[in-house]
Amino acid sequence: MNSFINHLVRKPTFISIMTALYFAYIIYAVVYKWFDPPKIGSAYNMVLETLLVFSIVPLGLFMIDRLLVLKINNIKLAIIETIIFGSFFLYLY
Repeated sequence: MNSFINHLVRKPTFISIMTALYFAYIIYAVVYKWFDPPKIGSAYNMVLETLLVFSIVPLGLFMIDRLLVLKINNIKLAIIETIIFGSFFLYLY
């Protein structure tokens, strides 16, 4: 476990940083709603459950990213990921 965290910290990429931010947001939202529960009939619980269910996608991307880091230089991989996701979001929006 220590070597995995060391590998993650020493070789970050675009996807690993975005996945970490995504899960940090989910953890923050869960803890916040744990201490400040929403009113009955609020849609916030459904939104939180949807985020938790769809967290499979960032987790899958994260695992593929970590496997690619072993094969490709992490700086080149971060540049390739940024170009791919940047062009995708530019096309999408």
